[in-house]
Amino acid sequence: MSEFKHIVRMAGKDLSGDKKVQLVLSDIKGVSVAYARAVAYTAGVDPFAKLGSLSKEQIELLEKIMKNPVEHGFPSWMLNRRKDYETGKDVHLIGSDLDIAVRSDIGRERRIRSRRGIRHELGLPVRGQRTRTTGRKGLVVGVKRKEVRMREEAAKTTRGKREKAEAEPEKVEAKEPEKKT
Repeated sequence: MSEFKHIVRMAGKDLSGDKKVQLVLSDIKGVSVAYARAVAYTAGVDPFAKLGSLSKEQIELLEKIMKNPVEHGFPSWMLNRRKDYETGKDVHLIGSDLDIAVRSDIGRERRIRSRRGIRHELGLPVRGQRTRTTGRKGLVVGVKRKEVRMREEAAKTTRGKREKAEAEPEKVEAKEPEKKT
C-alpha cells in the first residue's frame, strides 16, 4: 500500500485526501455524488475509501473515466451534455470545460436574439420564474413605515401651498383695477 496523500490533484483541482472518494469527487464542478459513485465502481475502487489511500494508477484511472465516460460504458442519460451543439455527440464536461461551454451557449443565445438570450442580457430570470414579487434588486420594496409616509404627505402639502402662492400673484397682476377717466 502506498503512502497516504493529504492533497490529491484531479481535473485541475486540489482535493482533500481525508474524504471518501464519492464525496470528494463531487467537489469537482460537473460531478454529482451519483456520477462520482458510478465512476468509482467502474474503476473498481471502493467509493467509501479515502481518496488519499488510493494508488497513483487508481487516481489516474478515476480521472480518465471522469473525463471520457462514454468509452467506459456509461449510459447517455448520466451525462451532463447530451447532443452537444457543436459536435452532436454525448459528452460529459467537468471543471473549466463546463464553464466555457455554458458561456458559449449563452453567447450563442444572445447573438441569435432568442428570448432566453435577451433575458440573460437583462439579468432577468430565464426559465419562467415569476418576477412580480421575487428577484428584486435595489431598495426595499414593500410597506412604507408610518414616519416615511408622514414626511411624504407633509412634503406634498408644502409643495401644494408653494405652487398656489406662486400662482396667485399672477392672477392679481391680471386683475388690475380700472382707471376712471
